[in-house]
Amino acid sequence: MNVEDKYKKVGLVLGGGGARSFAHLGVIDVLRENGVPIDILVTCSGGSIIGALVANNIPTDQIKNEFYNRLSRARWLLPKPSRKGLLSQRGIKKIILSLCGNIDINQCHIPLYIVATNLNKGKLHVFSKGDLSIAVSASVAFPGIYTPIEIDNQLFVDGGILNSIPADICRNLLGEEGVVISLVLDGFLGQKVDKNNMFSIIYRSIYIPLFQNRKHIVKKNSDVILNIFGDFEFNFKNWRDVLSFYSKRKMEYFYQLGKEKAYENLDKITEAIKMK
Repeated sequence: MNVEDKYKKVGLVLGGGGARSFAHLGVIDVLRENGVPIDILVTCSGGSIIGALVANNIPTDQIKNEFYNRLSRARWLLPKPSRKGLLSQRGIKKIILSLCGNIDINQCHIPLYIVATNLNKGKLHVFSKGDLSIAVSASVAFPGIYTPIEIDNQLFVDGGILNSIPADICRNLLGEEGVVISLVLDGFLGQKVDKNNMFSIIYRSIYIPLFQNRKHIVKKNSDVILNIFGDFEFNFKNWRDVLSFYSKRKMEYFYQLGKEKAYENLDKITEAIKMK
């Protein structure tokens, strides 16, 4: 891009998707390589892990080394069953602390807004200050898998329960003059239903309203939408991809998908952010 061009303020929305969030890193690498500015990051769930690292200018190679290391994966994915969940966020906190240090969210190089769900109040909460590692742990605390995070006598879980792609929050922060680029990790909702699989029916019944609600939010509030997994069917079987932090091969595959989608949409992005 021409260094003399002037650009609108850009907000990047990193939607939830567990291990699929490595696609976010692929997109961001392409944006950086092509001089696309990132003025704010609004993140949820797995997107909050990547967002926290990107907001602190942690190099991609360093992020990959941390996540792809077999011993590290084994250590922080080790099940610790309890009445609160199957996994502890201890490993996630350790990664954030080792790469970013013990910092406050408002110390990040790129302004960062982390979305979680407050179970006590039954509504979304946006962390813009406070302990970075704790806020990320709250944002990724998917009920039943990770233990909830308690902050000031309030319990916090995954923001995706209410809004896993918070484009509306990004729009409110930027205003109408800014450009909201939303990175979506959902697949398409196929019409085939496995009528003999109880878990598949329950999963689909729970996710249909969530799926439709976030599609509406993203469409209404985004200038550019990158549907990175648009060719993947959204079903119970493919949902397991979100837990693929155990697989270096899968994480690298997701990273490359993100790069491909960013290159496909680079002209659209650069056109959207230019001052007319």
